[in-house]
Amino acid sequence: MEVHHPHHPTHKKKWAEYIIEFVMLFAAVTLGFFAENVREHKIMIERKDQNLFSILQDLKQDSIFIERTIKYSDDGIRYFQKLKAKLYEFHDNRLSENEFIKFTMDNIDSSYVNQTVFLNSSSYKNMIATGNLTYVESKDLKWKLSNYYEPWNKRMESNGEGVDKTTELLYKEHLPIRNFYFNHILDSLNTDVSKSNYKRFYFKVKLIRKKLLDENLIIQINIIETRLLDYNKKIKIFKNFNNELLEILSKKDTH
Repeated sequence: MEVHHPHHPTHKKKWAEYIIEFVMLFAAVTLGFFAENVREHKIMIERKDQNLFSILQDLKQDSIFIERTIKYSDDGIRYFQKLKAKLYEFHDNRLSENEFIKFTMDNIDSSYVNQTVFLNSSSYKNMIATGNLTYVESKDLKWKLSNYYEPWNKRMESNGEGVDKTTELLYKEHLPIRNFYFNHILDSLNTDVSKSNYKRFYFKVKLIRKKLLDENLIIQINIIETRLLDYNKKIKIFKNFNNELLEILSKKDTH
């Protein structure tokens, strides 16, 4: 007996159906790719805004520190100019030794000069490391950030350290009126002078009187005054850069 197997006809797809499926698959993949890109872009923009906000807070702290440094610089320049004038009066015999030393002691507080500026640049460095700086569309803002944190920040640190080293040498070798240097001299002399009353003993310690009345002190004061004037000019330019960035980043639209 002959067995008949049923035939199940198979549907053959047309080329148009293959093309439609390919287009739909391609569209799905492409849309997914664009959706992921949009999501990543949104995340990077949010991180960029967070970094700019952090930089804004750093700049506000920088502003306080720079203002304080400018005050020290202004005060130091005025002090050394007055001290130099008194030295000239003394060496021209228009001022007695005791009068000059008394002026020096009465103005000790004005002689403090600390110029090194150390800024917190961690937010800016993080922005570079994560690539978020590329999402800042404003070329002007990018340039100002780069100029502030790289060449000028390094310049201020280097100049400030130079001023600090010059003043340290001045106080140690030529103008020992700060407590630390005064005590150092007393320790080296093995004297019984009370450190708690050091001001009035300036008139008694011969080594200190000799340093204060030495003509070479005028040369050293000229050196520190010149360095301070140069630094003072630079720190005020740096403050202008800080003000410009504060103004830009304080606005809502930082793109």
